[in-house]
Amino acid sequence: MATYHFQMLTHCHAGQTMTALIDIYLRGVAIVTLVSWNTTLLAEARPLAIVVATVLSGVWWLNARSASRAEGWQAMACYALGAGTGTALGLWLSAAI
Repeated sequence: MATYHFQMLTHCHAGQTMTALIDIYLRGVAIVTLVSWNTTLLAEARPLAIVVATVLSGVWWLNARSASRAEGWQAMACYALGAGTGTALGLWLSAAI
């Protein structure tokens, strides 16, 4: 019985594991944090924008290789929530650094 409940908790309706959905969320956070932060850095003409853009390009490339495999509204919702979190984090970084 406990194993059945654990399986229910680790798989969403689309068949994706919770780990996969967390991965999608974190991708949204990473990409949008870097985009949000870099937008401010560019607007302020700060040289750090070059470093952030380089990191962003690498993360973007890695994400593009596997993002198309994510399906279903759960994956979309996780990415969107990550993007919102990333926007907030990018704004915070812009003010802090």
